[in-house]
Amino acid sequence: MAQANFAVQTYWDSKPCGSLEPVVWKAPAEFFEAHAELRYTREPEIAALAGFEKWRGQRVLEIGVGMGADFVRFAKAKAKICGIDLSRRSLGLALQNAEINHISPTLLNADGESLPFPDESFDLVYSWGVLHHTSNIDRALLEIHRVLRPRGECRLMLYHRRSLVGLQSYIRYGLGRLRPFTPLSKLIAAHVESPGTKAYTAHEVKSLLRRFSAVEVKPVVTAYDLRIGRRRFAPRWMLRLVPDRLGWFLLIRAKK
Repeated sequence: MAQANFAVQTYWDSKPCGSLEPVVWKAPAEFFEAHAELRYTREPEIAALAGFEKWRGQRVLEIGVGMGADFVRFAKAKAKICGIDLSRRSLGLALQNAEINHISPTLLNADGESLPFPDESFDLVYSWGVLHHTSNIDRALLEIHRVLRPRGECRLMLYHRRSLVGLQSYIRYGLGRLRPFTPLSKLIAAHVESPGTKAYTAHEVKSLLRRFSAVEVKPVVTAYDLRIGRRRFAPRWMLRLVPDRLGWFLLIRAKK
């Protein structure tokens, strides 16, 4: 494993995505249910991109399952779902989530840059907010292309550099720390989530996906673009006042 990916693994082992919310203690079943409700309320874009029900009976790989909310939804929609995560602690939580939901899981501790699957294994490769944390995204996308069946599809969410979140990062960590000439990419890598986090332009994403066809990249405004506190967000109706081109999420669809 690359040293950079080891640092990413260490970070997410220390705080699996979403594990600090809800902050009120709950029994495991209630905790995972509350986590999923919060996740899909705050990020309704997930269901629209994943299209859980579409994949019934088809082979799906999720890269970066986190605590397993999307994995469970794919399974309940009767997809033949397999998931991986670099973080062992996240994977343990995903396994617990699957068991609580009476799902027999296929979950592996693996790196997206070296997928442990044969060529042409999946109809869909799905990853929400994960691949911008890997040290070599080009290698990860090459692996996705390899394991997809002909005419298979990948659906991804990556962070968007030219967004309101990007602007907030520049104001806080660039201007606010008297480093106005530090490139935004370096500020995001140093201060947004795990070490080395990347954010891309739509043009850069299309270049990264050059091996694929029918590539669609759509920026969307999110709750995070109008954050007013650590866990406080502007009302969702205000998101409609911001042009989509300034959104923090890039929703990506592409075919092999």
